[in-house]
Amino acid sequence: MPISAALVSTFVVAQAVLAAEPTPVAVRITSDVAECPSSVQVQSALRQVLGDGDRSAGGWVLSYGRDPSAPEAERDDSVLLELIDPSGVRLAVRRIPAAPGDCGAIASAMAAVVERSLRTLGWTKGEPLPEAARRPSAPEPSTPTARKRGPRLVLGLGPSFGTSSRAGINLLLEARLRVAGPVCLRLGSGLFSGSDSQNVGSSGKASLTTRYFTAAPLAAFAFGSLELAAGPILLLSFDHASTQGLAQGGSGDREVLAAGLGLGVAVRLAARWRVSLGLEGYRVALGADYFVQINGAKAVVLSPSPWQGIASAKLEFVAWP
Repeated sequence: MPISAALVSTFVVAQAVLAAEPTPVAVRITSDVAECPSSVQVQSALRQVLGDGDRSAGGWVLSYGRDPSAPEAERDDSVLLELIDPSGVRLAVRRIPAAPGDCGAIASAMAAVVERSLRTLGWTKGEPLPEAARRPSAPEPSTPTARKRGPRLVLGLGPSFGTSSRAGINLLLEARLRVAGPVCLRLGSGLFSGSDSQNVGSSGKASLTTRYFTAAPLAAFAFGSLELAAGPILLLSFDHASTQGLAQGGSGDREVLAAGLGLGVAVRLAARWRVSLGLEGYRVALGADYFVQINGAKAVVLSPSPWQGIASAKLEFVAWP
């Protein structure tokens, strides 16, 4: 009888151990590193700690590569790792030392980071990962500066609304490149020409078409899925004007430079997609006047509005990383 009880106890313990095996997790790998560690080495290390999950059905992504913010001479000394959950939120960001020849050890260290990060979500023995909406707050990454930095390259497209008829309603295209830390350089342009006109004398008319471009050094700070950006902005417009119905008709070109401040807020929708709102105010700084002859006297026409504002809403794509 004692032997039977011992066998039963052993069977129960064995079943508990088997039931406690963690559910395999599918993690897709993306990397710009050709080797050391290669994606094959990392995938092998992940299988040892997470099991052999179906990668085609998984929404978890392990992205790793060289840290673009590190000095050129030090970029090969470490690997920057990011673990992204199925909803596009970064669960973990780590910088792992990368000594030459330790490719297997680096891959194992990366797999260990992934395993520990998943266990903080409840991926304990025999329990599946909770849904993203019920996920507890992610732990603080070991490199806070990496979490606060925004993406390196962002492209945006969307409608803009100007307070002057020259800017009017337009379609705004922008590209933003992070230069160093939170400092970014943003370039933009209205894709369509604006227009303005003014009656001159009894039967004359002066008309203008314009295209504008913007350049802005901005400071951008990320707070979870929210990003705030602000800084000075320059607006350069190229005008072409002509007159009709005047005894002395003519045409001419000019450039108008305006300076101001801008504020933007962006909300992440997915791993690479965001929606943003922007508000900018400008004061004309430089620009020549257009003159026409009316009864032998010069008259200024088509003067730009001294103060201008532009509001925009854009869909943005994080092109890198």
